Amino acid sequence: MRAFAVTFLLPCVALTAPAQAPKTVPEQTGHSATSTAAQVEQFLNACVKLPHGDRLTVQVAGKSHEGRAQLLVKLALPQPKTTPPLRALVIANIHAGETEGKEALQMLAREVALGEHQELLAKCEVWFVPIYNVDGNEKLGPKNREGQNGPDVVGVRATAQGLDLNRDFVKADAAETRNLLALFRSIDPHLFVDLHTTNGSAHGYQLTYAPSLSPNVDRGIAQLTRSLLDAATTTMQKEHGFATFDYGNFETKDWDGSGAPESPNGVRGWYSYDHRPRYGVNYFGLRNRIAVLSEAYSYDDFATRIASTRAFVLTLLRGLVAQEVSVRATMAAAEATLQGTDPVWFGYDTAFGGIERLPVLVGELEKIDGAGDKPMRYVRKGVAKAEEMPVVRSFRARAQRALPAAWAIIAPAPEVVAKLQQHGVQFTAIDAVRTVPAQRFAVSGKRKPKRPYQGHQELELKGTWTEMKAMELPLGTLVIPAQQPLARLAATLLEPESEDSLSTWNFFEAATGDHYPVLRLAVR
Repeated sequence: MRAFAVTFLLPCVALTAPAQAPKTVPEQTGHSATSTAAQVEQFLNACVKLPHGDRLTVQVAGKSHEGRAQLLVKLALPQPKTTPPLRALVIANIHAGETEGKEALQMLAREVALGEHQELLAKCEVWFVPIYNVDGNEKLGPKNREGQNGPDVVGVRATAQGLDLNRDFVKADAAETRNLLALFRSIDPHLFVDLHTTNGSAHGYQLTYAPSLSPNVDRGIAQLTRSLLDAATTTMQKEHGFATFDYGNFETKDWDGSGAPESPNGVRGWYSYDHRPRYGVNYFGLRNRIAVLSEAYSYDDFATRIASTRAFVLTLLRGLVAQEVSVRATMAAAEATLQGTDPVWFGYDTAFGGIERLPVLVGELEKIDGAGDKPMRYVRKGVAKAEEMPVVRSFRARAQRALPAAWAIIAPAPEVVAKLQQHGVQFTAIDAVRTVPAQRFAVSGKRKPKRPYQGHQELELKGTWTEMKAMELPLGTLVIPAQQPLARLAATLLEPESEDSLSTWNFFEAATGDHYPVLRLAVR
C-alpha cells in the first residue's frame, strides 16, 4: 500500500454576520454553544425583518412527540416564475447532538434575507428543517456526544420516544417521520439532503457524503446523483478549500469483490455503511429523486464543521440548478420506465458492490481529557496521509425478481393501510369479488432476534413462490399497481424477500402463517 504525507491546511472559516443582522448562537459565543429551538425561532423571525426577508417564510412542518414545533423555512423569490422551479429539502439535527447542520442552515437563511443567492432562487425553491429532532435537541447535556470536538453541551441522538429517526423511514413510528413523509408528498423535492456528523474513523476529510445506496434506485437517478457528488467534490476543494469524499469507515472485512469470503485475515479498506431504506437517504432515492447524506467530520472544531456543511449545502443546490435539464429529464425517464410494459427488476439478497483501489486520506487524532463537567474530546491533528486502499462505496443485489403488474393484500390491517398512505403509495380497494391468477409466497421459515430493535423485532422470512391459477380476491382487497411513480418503494415495502419491508417491521406478522399475505398479480 502506497502512503505519502499531505500537508493539511485548514481553510479560513471565520464567517461572520454582517452588521445589523442577527447572529447565530455559535457566532455570539465564539462557537462554544449551539442553538436551542427557541433561539432558532428567534433568529429566523429576525431574518424575516431584514431587507429581503420576504424571501423567507417560516412555517411549522408538524409537531414532535412531545408537542414541539418542527420549524420549516421556505426560501423563494416572491415574484411568480414562468417555469415551475426546482425544489430542494434539507433537514438537520436528525441526531440532535450533531449540531452544525442547524447552524449552517440558519446562516444560509440569513444570507437569503440579505439578498444573496438570488441566482439560485431564480431557478430553485428551497425548504429547510433546521431542527428535525426537536425533542432531542432540547435535552442538552455535557456527556451526550463525548469525543466530538465541541460544543461542550449538545442534545441527544434519540427522540423522546427513544427512537433513532434515521432508522424510522420504513416503519414511520415517529411523529417526526410522518411529518417528513407528508412534506415529501406535498413538496416532492428533486433533491433531499440529510445533515449529520461522523461518529467513527479518523480520516482526513472535512466532510464525507453518500448517495442513496439501495441497489433498487433507478440507474439513471444513481448516475445523476454520482455526477452531482463528483462535481461537488471538485467545487468544495477548489472554491472552499474543503476535502470531501464518500462516507465510510476504515474496517477489515473478508472480501474479494464478489461477496465471498477471501481469507480469515480479511482486507483493510474504506467501506460504506448500509443500503437499507430505514435510512432516510436510501429511502428517498426509491422515490426517483436525488438524495444525499452529509457527514461533517466530528473531530474538526465546531466552526469548521459549520463552514464545511454550509459550503456543501450551497454547492449541492448550485449543482442541482446547473444540471437542471438533466435532472428533469432523468426523473421523467425514471417514472416513464415504471409506467411502461418492459420488465422492472427488484433486487434483494444484497451485498457490498465491487472494490475500487483509491487514495483515501487517513487522519490522526489527539485526545483531550475533560476537566470537571467538560467532556472528553478528540481533535484532528494537522497532517493527513493519503493511502491507496480498497474502497467499497456501493451495494449490489445478488438476486432479482421482475415486478408484477400489481400486488394484492387480502384483508389488510388498518396499520398497513395507514403506512401505504403515509408513504404516498397508490392503491385501490376492490368493490367486487374477483378471481385472478396470482403468485403466492409459501413461508418455510421465520427468523427474528430475541431482543427488540427500535421498538420492533425484525422479521426475516424464507420461502418459495407458487403459481395459483385462480385466487379469489374478496371485497375490500387492496390492489397496489406497479405502474406508478413509487413502484420501487412499493416493492420495498411489500415484497417478502425485501430486506427492509413492512413485514420486516412486523406489520404483516399477524397475517403471515403458512403464506405471506401479499400476492403478486400478473407479472409483467
